[in-house]
Amino acid sequence: MPSFEEIVHSLRHPDGESSQPLPRVTLGAVNKDGSFYYAKAFGEESDESLATDGVHFIASSTKFVTTVAVMQCVERGQLNLDADISDILPEWKNPQILTGFDEQDRPTFQAATKAITLRHLLTHSSGLDWAGAMVERVTSMRLGEYMKRYIFDVVSVHDATFHLEEREDLRERMVNQWERVGQELKIGKCPAADPVTDDLGGGGLYSTVTELLKIYHGVLSEKFLSRETIDLMFQPHLVNIPGLQNQDDYSISYRNAIYNAIPPSTPVSFGLGGLINLSPIPNRRSENSLSWSGMSNCYWWIDSKKGIAGVYLSQLVPTGDQQAIKLLTAFEKFVYMNIL
Repeated sequence: MPSFEEIVHSLRHPDGESSQPLPRVTLGAVNKDGSFYYAKAFGEESDESLATDGVHFIASSTKFVTTVAVMQCVERGQLNLDADISDILPEWKNPQILTGFDEQDRPTFQAATKAITLRHLLTHSSGLDWAGAMVERVTSMRLGEYMKRYIFDVVSVHDATFHLEEREDLRERMVNQWERVGQELKIGKCPAADPVTDDLGGGGLYSTVTELLKIYHGVLSEKFLSRETIDLMFQPHLVNIPGLQNQDDYSISYRNAIYNAIPPSTPVSFGLGGLINLSPIPNRRSENSLSWSGMSNCYWWIDSKKGIAGVYLSQLVPTGDQQAIKLLTAFEKFVYMNIL
């Protein structure tokens, strides 16, 4: 049986040494009791450092960290999952629904008949950026400041920020950005704006594999939230889900970005902060595990039942790369084989 490193090499170089379908990737996993810890970068040392503290723009993988912040505010009674968000965000007092476009290509709207709630936001229905804004309104803190005090400092995370312009030490450790053009890889640009004015809870963080593992372990070990709240997050909350049940309804890129390594036969819904698989995946994650992705082929999963979390970070666009999903799947199998 080939070693995991050999499997990684074969997936990164499926056509031999002359081809490089996957650039640098950093993988990490941890379990709740701390008996298993894995963090390793794979790539070409001639191109860049393979240290595991390489900094990545994690894009929509930010959403889960924002959800942890939101649920802390829910536990304190500062926010309510089912209240109208306009109680906190008055700009959403009378939401309008886009219904189409007229003959002059102007948008047409109709008034919403139901209020938008925080639960809607956390099930990726209406925008996690606004959920982050709600944290800012009720705490009178910038979202990044809140995360530092109540999440990052709790588990000794130092390398996480919305503002790269304020952390030149992190900018110096940014890994290369890549773009796939056919089967060729070309050096690209980071898709994030830099500098930024807002702390975007839906997709603005920069961090590393090792720092994200601290956060995911903090969730598993109940350092941020009560067990009752964690159990609530890892339950299905989306009422109407017919559009999620057929992966073939999406292009390969969007399918992989949404479902990542979840097989097409596995039913899904949304928990609070990510997609959940409603049945177990053999030799891998339990039912009701949370997962999501980030634009540059960043992926994570948290298995609350088995106490396992994993993360895959790269800086490759377009999103939802098929070869990346193959490697993510192989990595998840490797993790569970070595823990269970």
